[in-house]
Amino acid sequence: MQVSAASDEAAGEYSRPDIERSVVEWLRVELDDPEIVGSDNFLDIGGHSLTFAKLNRHLGDTFGVALDNRITYSEQLSAAVAQARPAEQG
Repeated sequence: MQVSAASDEAAGEYSRPDIERSVVEWLRVELDDPEIVGSDNFLDIGGHSLTFAKLNRHLGDTFGVALDNRITYSEQLSAAVAQARPAEQG
């Protein structure tokens, strides 16, 4: 899967695999499911709006990026990470 230029810029010094690994590890802990992988769908693994908000907070604080909810809810986690954008400051 190719990473878009926008996600390269958003990720700054971090690589998409670093961010994807962090997403998967964070969700494994948050949802108490060690079987979660990058090819999973966020909603299928039990994610919901509060989980999404907390995940984006983690990603913003750690990597300076945020996921789009429509992509995250409808695609694989890896696809959502590939299209991450800079987190809004505020």
